[in-house]
Amino acid sequence: MRGSRNLIRACRFIKMKKKIALNTFYTLGIVVSVVGLKWAYTGHNYPVVGLLIATALFFLYLKINIVKEVRSGIKDKEKINSSVKDETN
Repeated sequence: MRGSRNLIRACRFIKMKKKIALNTFYTLGIVVSVVGLKWAYTGHNYPVVGLLIATALFFLYLKINIVKEVRSGIKDKEKINSSVKDETN
């Protein structure tokens, strides 16, 4: 029983590390898009401006979704922990 709990915790930890890495990648994508947007706008390269706006919005969308997933995971974990505490009391 104890081994399976440790395995579940390890899997959750790996998933959380993956989400943190993705969140970092999305943030870098947004920053690069904004910097490129400034560069393209000052160079009057408007098709590139449109492309960079689209990529920035896409990365922002992905970032919002991953933050929602993490928040719901934390809430689920708190519910499980509170129900276990209630059962032990």
